[in-house]
Amino acid sequence: MVEAPAEASVFVPERGLAIRWCVMGAALVAEGIALTVGFDSPAASAGDQWWIRLEAVAPDLMRILAAFFGAFFLLLAPRFGDTLADARRYGAGHRWLPWLLLHGLGFAALATFIAWSGLGGGASGIAGLGGAWTLCGGIAIAAAVGVLWLLAVAPPRYWRSLLAREHITLLAAFGAATVAWLGGEIAQTFWRPLGSATFVLADWLLRFAYADTVADPSQLLLGTQRFRVQIAPQCSGYEGIALVVTFLTIYLWLFRARIRFPEAFLLFPIAVTAVWLVNVLRIAGLVVIGTSFSRELSAGAFHSQAGWIGFVAVALAMVGITHRMRFFGARRDEAVRHEINPTAKALLVPFLVLVGSLMVTAALSNGFDRFYPLRIVAVTGALWAFLRTYRTWDWGWSWSSVGIGGAVFAVWLALDGMAGDGAATGAAIAGLGGGERAIWLGFRVAGSVLVVPLVEEMAFRGYLLRRLTAAEFEGKAAERFSWTAFALSSAAFGLLHGRWVAGTVAGMAFALAQYRRGKLADAVIAHVTANALIALLVLMTGAWVLWS
Repeated sequence: MVEAPAEASVFVPERGLAIRWCVMGAALVAEGIALTVGFDSPAASAGDQWWIRLEAVAPDLMRILAAFFGAFFLLLAPRFGDTLADARRYGAGHRWLPWLLLHGLGFAALATFIAWSGLGGGASGIAGLGGAWTLCGGIAIAAAVGVLWLLAVAPPRYWRSLLAREHITLLAAFGAATVAWLGGEIAQTFWRPLGSATFVLADWLLRFAYADTVADPSQLLLGTQRFRVQIAPQCSGYEGIALVVTFLTIYLWLFRARIRFPEAFLLFPIAVTAVWLVNVLRIAGLVVIGTSFSRELSAGAFHSQAGWIGFVAVALAMVGITHRMRFFGARRDEAVRHEINPTAKALLVPFLVLVGSLMVTAALSNGFDRFYPLRIVAVTGALWAFLRTYRTWDWGWSWSSVGIGGAVFAVWLALDGMAGDGAATGAAIAGLGGGERAIWLGFRVAGSVLVVPLVEEMAFRGYLLRRLTAAEFEGKAAERFSWTAFALSSAAFGLLHGRWVAGTVAGMAFALAQYRRGKLADAVIAHVTANALIALLVLMTGAWVLWS
């Protein structure tokens, strides 16, 4: 590791650096959104000038850039802690404010230039303004804005050392992003053979169940006299293949010390074949459900969820194979056997059951999750399996956590509580029979107020928050504060709940409740309080949007 210069050893609290970087990261995201909203790249043909064609492929370039950063951070994961510590040493004595001010001026100049030149106007906006020179000017200003932001984060010496140390990683990330983009383009262009194979096998399966099957190979139209589906490019199976190949590549890289090579490369054809067969079953299942049960369910929830369920199943199967089969796993004389921490199992398994059952019940529901009680039963069973472990934990709580939960309830309503329309949910509940409605509402209240808060807090505050702070843990408390763990775990919690801003704020509050005394129970009680107040409001006012 390259040593930081002497002046970088000046002490600056880690908290101040973390706040600065978080604010700068949020500002960069906001700037990107501001520039891309309303951007409409022009249509281009082979006879157009090169600068018009380059402007037309801007969305593809942005996707490659996003994939590059994603791949880079994944490849950097084993050394991320050292890289971050290096950045702290260099950034401690860094005069960042002038660079940030210059970045702000550069962004203002870029926004003004785009508005003046018509870049992204949707109809060759640069054609009348110098063409190539205008586009090159815009690219140069954008590059300068990016460089100035990097210099505000850390001095040039840090970036030079990072480039010298991680140049192979950068090249690999760029290659991975380019290959991913090319793979998508090739798949969209040559999807027909794969779609035809999917059509033939799905048609063969359906003939076992129905005598009135309808099959049109020219249009890839498949079904029965009552319900038919058409195999579109995205239904041919290439999206699932791309997902499972990407997942397997990342998984094998991150756990390469525990896996045998080159034997592990055989997992790629196994996974690709498995995910394609799952997609064939999905297509056949669409026809079966649409023909024999519900057209709306087939075209709606099942169509959107079944593919993800299949991908997750194949991905978990690949992980299980590497752990259970010594042919793929590391030999005992080559690597120390890695057992999953028992505490981690108790914290994570109920959450995994919650997510898995959510996907299954959502696939079997048409907008309204009628099978919600089954989900709560499954999660309760997972909690019961680890009851002995939970009994050894300290479940003492404080009234301050109740106050934090009340504050979260108020903030949730203020930020995003009543967004959307809950009329469909209310109508679906009213349509249930008296007994079924009482059972559903009882399980919904119990799940929302007791089961889900406990499971989510064990996963996000009990496991993720501490896992981002330290690689190994045994206790049930989180006492050492880390801004990185605090921000990332809260953001992940927000993403899970859809309402990203309100969810992230709630995640931060629950994390602070735990940090206050180092007890997971405080975070659980805060979450229980917030959800209990929401449930009470729903039952008293019929604000079903809060449960939608």
